[in-house]
Amino acid sequence: MNKDNFERAKWIPIFILAIILMVIYKTFDNFSGITAEIRRFLWIISPLLFGILFSYFLYLPVEKLTKLFGKAKIKRFAKRSRGFSVLAVFLVLIAVIVFVIIVIIPPLFRSVIDLAIRMPDYLNQVLDYFRNLPEDSILLQLNIIIRLEEYAENLISQFSFQDVQGVIEQFSRGMISVADGLISVVLGLIIALYLLLELERIREFFKRLSKAMFKSEKNRDRLDRFLGHIHKVLVTFIASKGLDSMINIVVVTSILLIFDVYFAFLLGIFAGLMNFIPYLGSLIAVISISVITVLTGGPAKAVQVLIPLLIFQQLDGNFIEPRIMKTSLKISPILVIISVIAGGAYFGIVGMFLAVPVVTIIKQILLEYMGNAEK
Repeated sequence: MNKDNFERAKWIPIFILAIILMVIYKTFDNFSGITAEIRRFLWIISPLLFGILFSYFLYLPVEKLTKLFGKAKIKRFAKRSRGFSVLAVFLVLIAVIVFVIIVIIPPLFRSVIDLAIRMPDYLNQVLDYFRNLPEDSILLQLNIIIRLEEYAENLISQFSFQDVQGVIEQFSRGMISVADGLISVVLGLIIALYLLLELERIREFFKRLSKAMFKSEKNRDRLDRFLGHIHKVLVTFIASKGLDSMINIVVVTSILLIFDVYFAFLLGIFAGLMNFIPYLGSLIAVISISVITVLTGGPAKAVQVLIPLLIFQQLDGNFIEPRIMKTSLKISPILVIISVIAGGAYFGIVGMFLAVPVVTIIKQILLEYMGNAEK
């Protein structure tokens, strides 16, 4: 290589690095716009995402029934074992949905309205507690009372019906959002039905695609292992965690009903949903239940409720959930907490739910890359 070519080649890495830095700068400079576009794209494909979510949630019962029906003595029944298992699971699912709509939704809806109406009073109770603290209390030095007063004023103003037109517009937007969400859910259930019925064909399609894309058998095996790991992560997190969350809803709601806690159904469902968030979710649920119980029933009742809740959480974390999941995601607790906080900061509650499986998949990609680089 002559001197001129060497000088030109020397600037190529610098030029590439400058382009990468400019891309990174423009990305972070317009990060809010990028996240908004990501949210918009996710909303557009939400029926497909719901379909994948539902199919993974129903994957374990479908597989169990398929194996069970496959052992049937009637050959025609055994050959169509997957179709019958999907049909059986969806019939049970429809029955559960009808039960929820008729039995669960009405008291849940009333609880949400009741909690929203009572929230300003509850905030005033909390404010009165902070106002009666000693002047040298560290809680007063943190200016918590000022922030709570600002929040209380904003909340009370939202429930003011002076601006009737604004209330009607806000209610209309809310109803439209609910309708859009229900349409996405219904379409997601239909997509899940076809995904579960056509699972073997989908697998065969990806095998053929893998052979077309990678001529090397080694690369195909590597891709199969990687996709298998992603499948395992999604089954572990969605199906197993979903079953454990349903157990949480039933047990926590039962505990709250036994102690006659206000908003028992609402808090029980909230605890089950928070169970999807590792480590932080259970803590958030217990704190929320304790605070609501203190405000509605007093400290004594809160202690009575807290004891069985903590006992159940220990049983769930050390016995029930490990038995259901059978395998862990093998990810550091610190990384889990950081990913949940970051996901919640940029994508809200959905980001908190999806943070762990996404980070686990990214971790697997990095491990595959480092493993190949070390060979």
